Amino acid sequence: MDVTKMMQVLPESTHTHLFLLLEAGAQPKADFLVFKEHHANQLHSLYIHPQLTEFQDYGPWLLEIDNAGQLTDYLASLQGCTAVIVSTRYPSMLAVQLSRGCTIVRPDGTTVLTRFYASHVMEVLARSADCDWHAFLFDGIRQWWFPGERQWQRLSITPSEVEYPTNHIIRLNNTLWQQIADPPEITSVLNEWQKMTTSKMFPPCAQRLMVMNALDKAERVGLEKTKERVLYALFYLNGDKKILESDALRTVLPDVVAGMKSLAEVLSHHSHV
Repeated sequence: MDVTKMMQVLPESTHTHLFLLLEAGAQPKADFLVFKEHHANQLHSLYIHPQLTEFQDYGPWLLEIDNAGQLTDYLASLQGCTAVIVSTRYPSMLAVQLSRGCTIVRPDGTTVLTRFYASHVMEVLARSADCDWHAFLFDGIRQWWFPGERQWQRLSITPSEVEYPTNHIIRLNNTLWQQIADPPEITSVLNEWQKMTTSKMFPPCAQRLMVMNALDKAERVGLEKTKERVLYALFYLNGDKKILESDALRTVLPDVVAGMKSLAEVLSHHSHV
């Protein structure tokens, strides 16, 4: 994934600190435990709450970075990199600050564990400048980058509008919750694709974007049934783009759209041609 744009604008300042946010669960557990042992003084878990500590070896960790060169090496070698952060906060303080994002209170009052650092969630949170928790969550953060499909992208963080914030608990109203909660179709495709080896080449945040893109393609060719859109998307994501875009398949797709043939039957036939 291209890091050029990000590396060009990362500040070199004694007043800021550079961090990499990574998901331990994206690595084999044995590999992460070795990495954690070798970087004990630079790693800070975001699963600080007593009910979450037993899951630390699968959750998000903040890794202190010495310089841009070291960051490049980590991005090229570590699995599960979800964000690059520039902050004025000290490492342990930033870890506590970000740990509050791991749990979100839904509109019905229930608290859920979330991957708040996923790009589609962060974009919603970063815009919610009129909320108390926004001021706490983004305090001291100067830059936040997340992986896109081809390159790292910078998050736009709206300055807080709350002069005297008092509550750091993230509570979302129904409008905001609907923006971060994935439709069942996206969840279904993402869960199935993550079981396939082709998904391992992409970071989790990029995976969701790619799933949405694949489902959009299924919709554009006219597929209306959820089952067929899901199948089309999985076929696309699993590396069979050429078959889906072949003239032979395009010829019979109108029959699928009209309900005269099933997509599964058509794909099975063309996969063996």
